[in-house]
Amino acid sequence: MKTNAMEMIEKVGLLPLVNVSDPGKAVPIAKALADGGIPIVEVTLRDKTALESLANIHKELPDTLVGAGTVKSPEQAAAALDAGADFIVSPGVNPSTIKYCQEKGVAIVPGAVTATELELGTSLGLDVFKFFPADLSGGLDVIKALRGPFGNVRFVPTGGVSLANMKPYVEDPAILAIGGSFLTPKEAVAASDWASVTKTAERAVEISLGFAMGHVGINCHSVDEANTTAGWFNDRFGLKPREIDISFFAGSAVEAMKKPSFGEHGHIGIACNSIARALYHLERKGLKFRFFKTNPEGKIIAAYLEEEVGGFAVHLCGNGK
Repeated sequence: MKTNAMEMIEKVGLLPLVNVSDPGKAVPIAKALADGGIPIVEVTLRDKTALESLANIHKELPDTLVGAGTVKSPEQAAAALDAGADFIVSPGVNPSTIKYCQEKGVAIVPGAVTATELELGTSLGLDVFKFFPADLSGGLDVIKALRGPFGNVRFVPTGGVSLANMKPYVEDPAILAIGGSFLTPKEAVAASDWASVTKTAERAVEISLGFAMGHVGINCHSVDEANTTAGWFNDRFGLKPREIDISFFAGSAVEAMKKPSFGEHGHIGIACNSIARALYHLERKGLKFRFFKTNPEGKIIAAYLEEEVGGFAVHLCGNGK
């Protein structure tokens, strides 16, 4: 069952573009992407057959979120919605198109690369924008600069983003998702090589998740024991000490718990670029979680798997923590 479009885009973290003249290829492309972990597509309205492609995906793949891109007017938005679009992407900040989508209760992601465009877009109640063309518009450096005056805004960069350069983007909290045609390689689509499309999707998901070793947690039975344990690592390896309410850290590598927590011996923290993104993709694989730790704003900062390994609990955490 489909969820809120913007929420789904954030969870998946990737937004492939589908731009084909043959509507018969639209469903195989979308299916290949879904098989690779990306059940979302944006069909660009650059071809006269685009609405047919969109309608085919909507009909044949009900679990895939399908959006219409390059929407430049309320009339185009209406046609896309009639064809089954779940969300709209526009090249610029067109107030009439935005207001139409808002009246229809449909998510819209307009393009914006300047402070003027963002100011207009945010005045219309939006906080997510497409950043296109990302490479020619200054990339992540410009996005970070714009986040100064527009701290609550998040972006979907497209144009010039690829498997080779997407890593810095997906590591930045200002990025809601990565978009682009690089997820649907022209050569693979032309040859109907759907296995290659799936492989590209799988690699993109892997990069977007960014799983890495975060830290090891050691269960101690008192504050003094935890302090001494963390100090052992600090003294020998020159790590920087840090105390929080439940533990002492030795750098970012070791956490000594002030009292036993999950796991017989402790826990292993697996770092990722986005816990929300990681939860979505891992739950799709059938993994289950038993406990979530949140910050005062309600954001999940740790998610514990039901499974344990070698006497250690395992939890997700933010990158480098």
